[in-house]
Amino acid sequence: MNKSLFPLALLTAFAGLAHAETSVQLYGLVDAGVGYSQTKVSYGDSWVKTRDIGLVDGLGGTNNWGLKGTEDLGNGTSAVFQLESGFSLGTGHSLSEGTLFDRRALVGLSGADWGTLTLGRQFNIADDLLSPLDPFGTNFGQAGVTGGAFGDSVSANMSDAVKYMSPSWSGFQFGLGFAGRNEKTEYSNATGRSVDRNTSNWITTGLAYTNGPLVIAATYDRFRTDITLGDNSEKSTTHMWNVGATYDFSVVKAHLMYGQTRGALPATGLSPGLVRSIDNALADDGFASVLSGTSGYRQQAWLGGLTIPVGEAGHLMMSYQGNRVKNADTVFDNAKGTLHIGSLGYSQDLSKRTTLYAVASYGSGSIRFDGLEDKVKLKSTLIAAGMQHRF
Repeated sequence: MNKSLFPLALLTAFAGLAHAETSVQLYGLVDAGVGYSQTKVSYGDSWVKTRDIGLVDGLGGTNNWGLKGTEDLGNGTSAVFQLESGFSLGTGHSLSEGTLFDRRALVGLSGADWGTLTLGRQFNIADDLLSPLDPFGTNFGQAGVTGGAFGDSVSANMSDAVKYMSPSWSGFQFGLGFAGRNEKTEYSNATGRSVDRNTSNWITTGLAYTNGPLVIAATYDRFRTDITLGDNSEKSTTHMWNVGATYDFSVVKAHLMYGQTRGALPATGLSPGLVRSIDNALADDGFASVLSGTSGYRQQAWLGGLTIPVGEAGHLMMSYQGNRVKNADTVFDNAKGTLHIGSLGYSQDLSKRTTLYAVASYGSGSIRFDGLEDKVKLKSTLIAAGMQHRF
């Protein structure tokens, strides 16, 4: 071989080896259908009703596209990355204006023996371990665990996060994550000195156990808001813990979940699920704060459900969710309320990538305040059918 060609051949060989050890995958999900939804919040002779009929998209699963890749570093360790963006199939718009990869943007290391460590924007531990225990998962609007009685305590995005997920050790899997920054800007001039500071943070953790048909999971999240802007400060702490279990009897899978939330939920960070409809109505009616937005907020939520296989490719899903909420803060005058949601759904796999589905869900609830004669009542209905394709 010509000596001048040898380095080029060697470089080509190494490039081919690197290509063989590195993989990048384009993936995504597109989901759309038609549906009817109506939510009505009433108090005495006053009421607010919203209705939507027509195309629904992202109901059976959030429309998204992304890139993920791995590189084999040797000794069982790989470099990993993932970039994922959510969008509306009906309009083509991003789900988060001004954010390119609103769902995931992370890089990290993964090892079969020791687990996965990732840095960036990613979901909390409950999304990995607990949300799959709902028959409807985090999808299908109010029928799902996040849009219904539990809210975002079971699945939420964290920015600026460091997250560790262990492999399965004798059926046990553990996760731990931290999100937040420690930012401070100091000002000094002739009139004095001031400080702007943001030390808000998020701790998420969880443990799951799988043994054949049995899966058990428990998770805990603590969200702390600590912001100072000159003479103004905002401080609050939210505690969220949840437990759940499924058991697959082959002919039917049983689902159970229970959880509590204590403390204010930031309006731009975490949602209380269907309770948000009452929050919005109270805000429109002139309340100084939303029900779930002050430190006195308390929520207990529960769920029971079944998944029944139908043939080789169908699944019948049903669940009952409920919660009990209260807020002892003065602005809400010892508010207390309950919420109940019943849901029925069916999915049929046409292939490994394409699924048809239908869902019907009805929710009702009420909130009573000591200083008001009438209850604030909520009624919410969802009926939809659609299809989903994964690529």
